[in-house]
Amino acid sequence: MKRGGRQRRSSVSSAVVAAVVIVVVVVAAVGGYYAYISSRHPAKPVTLVIATYTGAPTQFLNMTAKLFEEEHPGVTVQIDAFPFSDYITNELTVLKAGESTYDIVTFTPTTGRTLAPYLVPLNSSIVNLSDLLWPAESFGGVIYNPSTNSSEVIGVAPWVSNVLVIYNTKYFDNATLQQEFYDEYHAQLNPWTWHNWSVVVDVSQFFVQHNITKYGVLIMDDTSGGDVESSFESIYGWFYINNQTLNCGVPHGIPGFGIEFWGCMPKGWSYPFPPPAINTTAGVEALEILQELVSYEPNPTQFQVSFDNTPELFAEGYGPAAVNYASRLAAILAQNVSPQDIGLAPLPGNYSMAGGTYFAISKYSAHKKLAEEFLQFIESPQVQEMEFLKLGLFPISKSAYHDLLTNSSIPSYEKNWLEANLISAEYGNAWEPLIPVTYQLGNALGTAIMNYLEHPTSETPQEVLNQVAAEYIQILKSYYTSTTSTTS
Repeated sequence: MKRGGRQRRSSVSSAVVAAVVIVVVVVAAVGGYYAYISSRHPAKPVTLVIATYTGAPTQFLNMTAKLFEEEHPGVTVQIDAFPFSDYITNELTVLKAGESTYDIVTFTPTTGRTLAPYLVPLNSSIVNLSDLLWPAESFGGVIYNPSTNSSEVIGVAPWVSNVLVIYNTKYFDNATLQQEFYDEYHAQLNPWTWHNWSVVVDVSQFFVQHNITKYGVLIMDDTSGGDVESSFESIYGWFYINNQTLNCGVPHGIPGFGIEFWGCMPKGWSYPFPPPAINTTAGVEALEILQELVSYEPNPTQFQVSFDNTPELFAEGYGPAAVNYASRLAAILAQNVSPQDIGLAPLPGNYSMAGGTYFAISKYSAHKKLAEEFLQFIESPQVQEMEFLKLGLFPISKSAYHDLLTNSSIPSYEKNWLEANLISAEYGNAWEPLIPVTYQLGNALGTAIMNYLEHPTSETPQEVLNQVAAEYIQILKSYYTSTTSTTS
């Protein structure tokens, strides 16, 4: 998992496909869309080549490619899938050489700016951008140019995978536990009612102290791939977004810098980048809460809760709920957990951290119009509905959510999943930094937080975050100095 949208190689399990069985309802509707686009057939055989990474993108493209080919006689969609660790290198090698090998390429938030010079702008494309949930789309699919105060759409997200609460309904729908929790904490047990993170700490304490589960709400405390940063920012985002002095009225912060920095340039600040915000009271309170939540898990020096092992821990009942990406639903279902036993809810306060995978058109493609039609096709509400019903991926199309949520054939537990994801995607403003030194910043923050969680008495949260903020400034000063020297 990489910093900037937590770029996990999402997997879609056969369990999801088995659990989500209501696929017939959209087939007829998709047929209507096919009829709309079927008149635009190429005059001669064409191969549309898409470069991507293995996992969810490949499964999604395998499904949509067949449908696209059926309505475009003579078109073959070829999917070149590489391991996640290699796909960007392969794409860049081709793009930098100016070769037309790939018509469509894949990227994630932290690699968007690297690929941007080689991509076709989509602002005026036939893709219905107004139907996309914009926080998820703009986090990685839009490049902001501060010098011109303009934004350029460089790619479109085929689905959303934001951070939310995944919970076991057997616990949270239990009337006895609900009453016991209310009597003790004077709050509702229902995750949809959690309006701040203190309640999440109370829930963890309740389940552990009453010996209901071994651990509390499962929170990632692993440094692998930025897991612990995801946990910190999932909490910290609540404080940042609710502090207008800090965010300056911009809930996602300055584009490129995100919520880890001030949302404006304070008076007297002399650097060309905004000051770090993580060492303010927002960051301190977030780190304190993270440490409390981790205290209801094994000490991370002995056992770490991660993106990868959370589904197994959840399925085995180690914790009543988990804070993680929506893509983990498929992995939990793969553990033979009944879908009726899983509920989803937005994070406290309804905001969320965005995650993303994006498809873009190479400016060297010999089939730009056809590639644009393919992007239009995958973003259509009908195909977006199919990706949920057949693959368990959550749409980015607002129309798809409306159609699914008003469909009487969709079971209530799936509507719960959809509603939680819709809210999380609508308020996915907890943006992480997306600048060339993102990985350096992430390593500094993740290492410091992990050291503190392993040895919470060695330093105060304020001391820890002051050191990180100072390191951020040094990293950015070096970057801007080298950039200025290069351009001059």
